[in-house]
Amino acid sequence: MQLEQMLLMEPNQRALHWFWRIFFPRKISDITKIREIYPNNSEGSMYLDRLSAFWESAGALVNNGLLNEMLFFDRFLVKPYWEALKVVIFADREETKEPRIGENFELLAKKEEIWRQETPPK
Repeated sequence: MQLEQMLLMEPNQRALHWFWRIFFPRKISDITKIREIYPNNSEGSMYLDRLSAFWESAGALVNNGLLNEMLFFDRFLVKPYWEALKVVIFADREETKEPRIGENFELLAKKEEIWRQETPPK
Protein backbone atom coordinates (compact mmCIF):
# COMPACT_ATOMS: atom_id res chain seq x y z
CA MET A 1 0.00 0.00 0.00
CA GLN A 2 1.40 3.35 -1.03
CA LEU A 3 -0.22 5.03 1.95
CA GLU A 4 1.70 2.82 4.35
CA GLN A 5 4.92 3.41 2.42
CA MET A 6 4.34 7.16 2.75
CA LEU A 7 3.88 6.85 6.48
CA LEU A 8 7.01 4.78 6.94
CA MET A 9 9.29 7.04 4.88
CA GLU A 10 11.46 9.73 6.42
CA PRO A 11 10.60 12.23 7.86
CA ASN A 12 7.21 10.66 8.61
CA GLN A 13 8.99 7.80 10.35
CA ARG A 14 10.64 10.29 12.70
CA ALA A 15 7.25 11.91 13.34
CA LEU A 16 5.78 8.51 14.23
CA HIS A 17 8.64 7.72 16.58
CA TRP A 18 8.31 11.15 18.22
CA PHE A 19 4.54 10.74 18.56
CA TRP A 20 4.70 7.35 20.29
CA ARG A 21 7.81 7.96 22.42
CA ILE A 22 7.40 11.62 23.39
CA PHE A 23 4.04 13.22 22.60
CA PHE A 24 1.45 10.47 23.16
CA PRO A 25 2.72 9.31 26.59
CA ARG A 26 2.43 12.86 27.94
CA LYS A 27 -1.33 12.96 27.24
CA ILE A 28 -1.38 16.77 27.01
CA SER A 29 -4.95 17.99 26.52
CA ASP A 30 -4.34 21.71 27.03
CA ILE A 31 -3.63 23.58 23.78
CA THR A 32 -1.81 26.36 25.64
CA LYS A 33 0.60 23.81 27.09
CA ILE A 34 1.06 22.13 23.69
CA ARG A 35 1.81 25.48 22.02
CA GLU A 36 4.22 26.34 24.85
CA ILE A 37 6.16 23.07 24.58
CA TYR A 38 5.96 22.86 20.77
CA PRO A 39 5.90 26.44 19.43
CA ASN A 40 5.42 27.15 15.72
CA ASN A 41 8.29 25.92 13.55
CA SER A 42 9.68 23.71 16.31
CA GLU A 43 10.42 20.08 15.51
CA GLY A 44 7.42 18.94 17.57
CA SER A 45 5.10 21.42 15.88
CA MET A 46 6.23 20.20 12.47
CA TYR A 47 5.64 16.59 13.52
CA LEU A 48 2.13 17.45 14.72
CA ASP A 49 1.43 19.11 11.36
CA ARG A 50 2.91 16.19 9.41
CA LEU A 51 0.86 13.58 11.27
CA SER A 52 -2.34 15.62 11.06
CA ALA A 53 -1.80 16.05 7.31
CA PHE A 54 -1.24 12.30 6.84
CA TRP A 55 -4.47 11.41 8.67
CA GLU A 56 -6.39 14.14 6.85
CA SER A 57 -5.20 12.72 3.51
CA ALA A 58 -6.03 9.16 4.55
CA GLY A 59 -9.45 10.35 5.67
CA ALA A 60 -10.08 12.06 2.34
CA LEU A 61 -9.29 8.80 0.52
CA VAL A 62 -11.51 6.67 2.78
CA ASN A 63 -14.34 9.21 3.00
CA ASN A 64 -14.51 9.53 -0.78
CA GLY A 65 -14.51 5.77 -1.36
CA LEU A 66 -11.04 5.69 -2.92
CA LEU A 67 -9.71 3.42 -0.19
CA ASN A 68 -11.69 0.52 1.24
CA GLU A 69 -12.80 1.35 4.78
CA MET A 70 -12.55 -2.21 6.11
CA LEU A 71 -9.06 -2.67 4.67
CA PHE A 72 -7.93 0.65 6.08
CA PHE A 73 -9.22 0.03 9.60
CA ASP A 74 -7.88 -3.52 9.55
CA ARG A 75 -4.40 -2.08 9.04
CA PHE A 76 -4.32 1.35 10.72
CA LEU A 77 -5.26 2.59 14.20
CA VAL A 78 -6.76 6.07 14.00
CA LYS A 79 -8.08 6.50 17.54
CA PRO A 80 -4.82 7.18 19.41
CA TYR A 81 -3.82 9.79 16.85
CA TRP A 82 -7.22 11.47 16.85
CA GLU A 83 -7.45 11.50 20.66
CA ALA A 84 -4.00 13.09 20.91
CA LEU A 85 -4.26 15.52 17.99
CA LYS A 86 -7.88 16.67 18.14
CA VAL A 87 -7.09 19.41 20.65
CA VAL A 88 -4.65 20.90 18.13
CA ILE A 89 -7.11 20.56 15.25
CA PHE A 90 -9.95 22.15 17.22
CA ALA A 91 -7.67 25.03 18.23
CA ASP A 92 -6.53 25.50 14.62
CA ARG A 93 -10.17 25.64 13.49
CA GLU A 94 -10.98 28.26 16.08
CA GLU A 95 -7.84 30.35 15.46
CA THR A 96 -8.31 30.39 11.68
CA LYS A 97 -12.13 30.44 11.66
CA GLU A 98 -11.88 27.51 9.22
CA PRO A 99 -14.20 24.67 10.29
CA ARG A 100 -12.91 22.34 7.58
CA ILE A 101 -9.47 21.89 9.09
CA GLY A 102 -9.09 18.22 9.94
CA GLU A 103 -12.65 17.34 8.96
CA ASN A 104 -11.62 14.21 7.04
CA PHE A 105 -9.44 13.10 9.95
CA GLU A 106 -12.33 13.63 12.37
CA LEU A 107 -14.79 11.75 10.17
CA LEU A 108 -12.25 8.94 9.79
CA ALA A 109 -12.03 8.65 13.59
CA LYS A 110 -15.84 8.51 13.86
CA LYS A 111 -16.02 5.82 11.18
CA GLU A 112 -13.32 3.83 12.92
CA GLU A 113 -15.30 3.92 16.16
CA ILE A 114 -18.31 2.40 14.37
CA TRP A 115 -16.05 -0.17 12.70
CA ARG A 116 -14.56 -1.11 16.11
CA GLN A 117 -18.04 -1.66 17.56
CA GLU A 118 -19.10 -3.83 14.62
CA THR A 119 -15.84 -5.74 14.09
CA PRO A 120 -14.52 -7.96 16.87
CA PRO A 121 -10.76 -8.49 17.21
CA LYS A 122 -9.41 -11.44 15.25
